[in-house]
Parts: sequence; C-alpha cells; structure tokens
Amino acid sequence: MEKTVHDYITELSTGVVVLDESLSIKYLNSSALSMLDTSLKASKKKKLNEIFYEEPDSFQNFRSCLSDNRNFAKVDALLYIKGGKKLLCDYHIQPFSNTSLGEGLIVEIIDKEYSHEIKERLRSRSNQEVTSAFIKGLAHEIKNPLSGIRGAAQLLSHKLPDSHLKEYTEIVIKQTDRLTSLVDNILGPNKKPTFEVQNIHIVLENVISLIQHELNQEGIDISKDYDPSIPDLYIDTYLLEQSILNLVKNAKESLMESDMISPKIKIQTRILRQEFLGKSKYKTVCKVTVQDNGPGIPDNMKDSIFFPMISGKNQGSGLGLSITQGIVSQHKGAVRFKSEPGKTEFSILIPTKNNIPKVQARKVSA
Repeated sequence: MEKTVHDYITELSTGVVVLDESLSIKYLNSSALSMLDTSLKASKKKKLNEIFYEEPDSFQNFRSCLSDNRNFAKVDALLYIKGGKKLLCDYHIQPFSNTSLGEGLIVEIIDKEYSHEIKERLRSRSNQEVTSAFIKGLAHEIKNPLSGIRGAAQLLSHKLPDSHLKEYTEIVIKQTDRLTSLVDNILGPNKKPTFEVQNIHIVLENVISLIQHELNQEGIDISKDYDPSIPDLYIDTYLLEQSILNLVKNAKESLMESDMISPKIKIQTRILRQEFLGKSKYKTVCKVTVQDNGPGIPDNMKDSIFFPMISGKNQGSGLGLSITQGIVSQHKGAVRFKSEPGKTEFSILIPTKNNIPKVQARKVSA
C-alpha cells in the first residue's frame, strides 16, 4: 500500500504541530507527541499554552506570525512541558491559509537533546566497535600459538622418562586450555545466527527458568511486566537467550556484591515508536529491560562498560556485556543502559516487523 503525505509527516523525526487561528491544537505528529509528552486525544483542541510555555511569554511571536503573515524561527528554545520537564529545541513557525483548513500556523520542532543523544550513541558505538575489533584481532593472534604450545606439551609428556615430571606438562596443558577458553569467550559465539519467527516472551520465560533456582538460593526476587501486544520477532532464539541471560546474571552478581536487604530484578517488555537504532529509524521497536535495585554503575565506568575485559565486579571477565552487544547487533538492534544508585536498567532494543524478511512476514501475518 502506497504511503500518503500524512504517513510521511507522521514518521518525521522532527515534531510537527498544526495550530488554528486561536492557537489551539489541530494536529501533532508522532514525534511532537513524544517530545511534548502528550497524546493526540489529550491535546486536540487545547490551547498551545496548555501543552507547553516559554519564559518570558513567547506566544506573542506566534500571534505576530498570524497577524503579520510572517515566518519566525528560534534557536535553543527552552520549552516547559507538563510534569516539570524541559525540552531544549529549535522551532520554526510558518503561517498557512487554506480554503478547507482555514488559517493557522505550522510549527516544526527539532529536539536538540535527542539529536545530541543520537550523536553520542553513534560515537560510543564507533569507539566500542574499534576496541572490540582490536581485541578480537589480538585474540586470534594469541589462539594460534596456544595450540602450538599445547601440542608441544603433549609430545613432551610422552617423551619424559619420569612420571612425576609429567605433572609440569599437565600444568602447561591446563593453563593453555584455560587461556584458549578465555580467547573463545572474547571472540564470542562461534556459530552464525539461525533466525526464526519467535515470541520474545517465550525467550524470556526460558531465561527465567534457567536462572530461577540461582536467584531463589540468593534470596533475589524476580518479577515480570510484559506487554502482550508485542508482535513476533525474527531472531536467533538461542543467541538472544544468551544475551538476556548475561544481563540477568550481571544484575544478580551486582545485587549479591552489594548485600541489598530486599534484592529485586524486574524484566519488562515494551513497544517504542519512531526510534533510532544507530543511523536507522524504525517505526516500532521491541524493548526488553532488565532492571535491578542494586548500587548502580560507577560514573567512571559508564563510558567503557561495553568494552571487552571491563568489569565493575570483583569476579568475572567483563565479557558478558560485550558478547550481548555483539549478539544484539546481529539482530540490527542496540543495547542501552541507565544507572543510578538503587536503579540500574539494561535494555535490548530490536526492530519488530522491520527485521522480518518479506517471505517470513507474510507467514506471520497469515
């Protein structure tokens, strides 16, 4: 089905607000609804000052645009919206006059904080990719001589005349095996993804069943908050289970080390709309969040938390998040986190229908 002009306006990343001659809301696109933290039903026919305001009173500019039939633009505007929230943005006002629509204004809003956030995500992701590529290249170079060392130790073991001397070659073999295992973990899953159409909540239930006993032993409560409207995704079930399990285990270990009185983990699923993953914008995205009430991530680690071998735990290799990010990238998704004392959230974001091939999508809809 061919898109209409309305569809394109709805999907714009910039906010579009249409006002009538009394500065009442006639229409807001999806981005404007998100920026101004409102809904079409709650905002329609309301006065503009019921949605946001500026200091000093800037609505004189809006009224002047109507009366003088002129455009107006403002850079670095600070809009105050409901709930005490603020929106740093640029906006542009343009009057219109139409037989069917009457007179009014079109306001285009560019969220500067969101643009800055996207740039920061891309910068951080680029840094992580460079670091991961370097470490994986180094791991490949280490793995080859390890095989040689192990083989030589085995040959030497057969040549030694005294059995007690073989203890030393066994130590060499065990240590090379340990290093080989570490290198394999750095390189990540050694199989290509096998994608299938699957319900994300089946994946989550499998993860919970795998770790429920461990959580019970540690006295950690786990709860679920699922959105049943999330459509099936095109995923590798095994790999995605591994990535989510890594997040739950990280939350568990953080809670164990902090000796929380009432340790809790919560797994939540939601749908996000008009979301950027990397440089691509998706109409709908599935968001899986693992939340814990632990001490949070230290500020000095937040910029490097996804790098291989970086860990805030007393025990562990620091590979879990790096592996999780690699798996989610194979699904065209992203991993994000927010952390403060008492609340840490790691979220996996994966496109919904956008990541299902056309043949598979037809099967799902059928």
